[in-house]
Amino acid sequence: MDLISVSLKTFKVRRLKSLRNFSHFFPGRCSVIMPIMPTTILRPNLLPKLCTLLALLAPLGAMAQPEKGSELTIAASVLHFGYQESDDAGKLLDREDGFIPGGVLGLSHTVNRWQFAGDFAYHGGDVVYAGQTNTGIPINTHTRQNIADVAVRAEYWLQSSRGANFALYLGAGYHHWDRNIQPTTTAGGIPVSGLLETYTWWSGVVGAKAAVYESAYSRLLLDARLLRTVNPAIQINFNGGYDNAKLSLGERWGVRLALPWRHTLSHSSSLIVEPYAESYELGRSATAPLTSNGTVVGNVFEPVSHTVNYGLVLGISQHFQ
Repeated sequence: MDLISVSLKTFKVRRLKSLRNFSHFFPGRCSVIMPIMPTTILRPNLLPKLCTLLALLAPLGAMAQPEKGSELTIAASVLHFGYQESDDAGKLLDREDGFIPGGVLGLSHTVNRWQFAGDFAYHGGDVVYAGQTNTGIPINTHTRQNIADVAVRAEYWLQSSRGANFALYLGAGYHHWDRNIQPTTTAGGIPVSGLLETYTWWSGVVGAKAAVYESAYSRLLLDARLLRTVNPAIQINFNGGYDNAKLSLGERWGVRLALPWRHTLSHSSSLIVEPYAESYELGRSATAPLTSNGTVVGNVFEPVSHTVNYGLVLGISQHFQ
């Protein structure tokens, strides 16, 4: 069979010469099989309801800014992962959706008005993939996700003339994401090969926190941040179909909103609950040569992607003087 055009999931491959007896099918981007759903940062009424619930749990009183000393936080987390890829005209190519469990480890140290903090988060699990093969045949499979984030930030706490506590902060982070699209078959039984992609990027962060409710034992904050991806890249493993490829992606802006709530359990420990939502994009890569055994056989590029996640963190924080 002569194959004139091969289009892989997130990669457009144009043949420079025909390939005979080509039997590989890949997740493709030739047609749209699902409507684009509205991409909103927050689910309707989700965070306002949580804010009201957490406020009702706290007794009345007054609470100061972060206590001096060090603090260790260990938490469980659940992330709803929502990912879409689109062509240059904005049409949906494929999407992935699902809940992924994980955990968070945090360490902070407060000196006077300054708080220095670092976090490590990991989430891993399968989500649903819906897309099409390189020939436009609809397929459904699963994608195995492994997502790791490391972040540091410096916060400076202030108090307004009305007595409200708030903080401004700067930070940086590193993101590592393995996206392993699992092999499957079409409705007609045709085998479809999987793909393994590894995304990495640095990020710069600027944000602010403000106390929206404070009591003797509880505090609810609004945490809003703006982030910028720096040097994003993707490493593509075609599982033997072609040589591996590495592409640089476009830097884009993103946002994150959270409602971290803490309730004092004892003089040194607190309960931490944090619902959050985040949205960010990665820009289209430049077109690069695609090779097989070192021979150029076509071109490849990564299209625009848009991620909208929301989740919940639940943990215990231990304070040390």
